[in-house]
Amino acid sequence: MTDEKPERSKPPHQGGVDGNMSRHAAGGRGARVAAAKGVQSVLEQKLPLDVALSAVPIYKDLSARDRAFARLISATALRRIAQINAAITPFIQREPSAYVKAVLATGAAQLLYLDTPVHAAVGESVAILKRARERSDANAAGMVNAVLRRVSEQGKALASKVSVEKNLPLWLQESWREAYGQDALEAIAAQLMKSPPLDLSVKSDPAHWAEQVEGEALPTGTVRKPQIGNIVGIPGFSEGAWWVQDVSAALPVHILGDLSGKKALDMCAAPGGKTLQLAAAGAEVTALDRSAQRLEKVKDNLERTGLSAKTVAVDAAKWRGLRDHDFDVVLLDAPCSATGTLRRRPDVAFTKSPKDVASLVQVQDRLLLAAARQVKAGGTLLYCTCSLQTEEGEDRVLSFLKARTDFRLNPILTASIGNIKESLTPEGFLRVLPHYLSEQGGMDGFFIAQLIRDV
Repeated sequence: MTDEKPERSKPPHQGGVDGNMSRHAAGGRGARVAAAKGVQSVLEQKLPLDVALSAVPIYKDLSARDRAFARLISATALRRIAQINAAITPFIQREPSAYVKAVLATGAAQLLYLDTPVHAAVGESVAILKRARERSDANAAGMVNAVLRRVSEQGKALASKVSVEKNLPLWLQESWREAYGQDALEAIAAQLMKSPPLDLSVKSDPAHWAEQVEGEALPTGTVRKPQIGNIVGIPGFSEGAWWVQDVSAALPVHILGDLSGKKALDMCAAPGGKTLQLAAAGAEVTALDRSAQRLEKVKDNLERTGLSAKTVAVDAAKWRGLRDHDFDVVLLDAPCSATGTLRRRPDVAFTKSPKDVASLVQVQDRLLLAAARQVKAGGTLLYCTCSLQTEEGEDRVLSFLKARTDFRLNPILTASIGNIKESLTPEGFLRVLPHYLSEQGGMDGFFIAQLIRDV
């Protein structure tokens, strides 16, 4: 993905709860309010976390540093929800309101997983409740103080009794256990509990830019920084040398190699990482997206990087172009459940369900058939999703190949993907699991299939 991410840094200075707070302490309190309300909205309304945080009035007034702190707290609370509940529940005698539960969860996340001092995590949680609009929530401040004090003393032992995969919804546990086995499920879950690094796709010379940004060049050519910082302040941003894109999302275009003189279609382009890659590889690119607003992000990144592509705001399933069978390469990064992105988007565990997957499968089938219309004889159709659900990956391709016998699977080769050989399946697909490259920080779950249209 190319969405530029918020600044993350050390949490602001933690002050006390009296009226003489420093500016940083006040910011920390605002961040905690936003985090609690964000968690509440994800759990109650099934909103994406970034949407939920942006809807909190105080959030827009926070500094970039404090917005990052709010997101860190809320994301940690969501990632560790089962373990946090195990640490909190024994000390609660009466069911609190949804907001109070969210304050408890975010307070416990700070105590158990963010190494926040007890006086700050507990004191600030109590302080924000004392200022709550609802009297019943304000009256719960004493209870929250008592519960979080107990969590600070006994919470880690209680949380450690819950295995990390229990933080995932049961349907995902069952699905991934069946698809990949228990050992892989545990490894995936462990990786998803960690905050992700920052990955950059560069137009050229990864080794040079790795040195410039104080990161490392991964075997695939992605440049990785261990922490997300102020994006616009990273060397190379203003001159358009790179764009933000997870290492997994960069793999499909790497597979294609040099595209000089080729016509390429990016079917669902926004936020634009693959469009930029296709253009950088020398292709004449047409980028489609049904959202004109999201397509503006693609245009912004094209302008910043000095790359070019034709952009069209349209439903890719209905777009016909100038004529059928016109493109050497068609890339379909299809709308999906995004279950492979949980380390960056922990809200997906609460906003998606098997029903959503079943609905998305129909969209994927329709888009695959539409993509096939655009591939010229001998051309390549690259299908991918950032989902760990086999229904959205392998099953879709096998179904497509039955319907379109003029296409065949072109197995993906090791040379295209650096040293992550374990991602290659016997059938010739590429199936990336989040714990691959774990020593370097892991990667998003991803599926890729390369199809060739017969001449």
